[in-house]
Amino acid sequence: MKDLYATSEARLDTLLGEVSFWAQMQRARLSAEGKENCKTDVATMAWFRDTWGIQLLPSDTRLNGYSQEVKIVDEEKYMIFLLKWA
Repeated sequence: MKDLYATSEARLDTLLGEVSFWAQMQRARLSAEGKENCKTDVATMAWFRDTWGIQLLPSDTRLNGYSQEVKIVDEEKYMIFLLKWA
């Protein structure tokens, strides 16, 4: 039971059940490029949409203001995201 929270990925998987995607999102956001472009919630949403083709959806109850559900708005950009942050 204690291994459920042993790593960041394990915590995300326990909470969300989709560890790989959300771990990739976290790596992207914590990268130098992400830190430069994700200084506000609006900037974060714009960066993921414009750069990676991922539309984050707002939520009052989940994930620091973001819904667990996302909308893929550009398949080609999203594929690059998956390859880069895997």
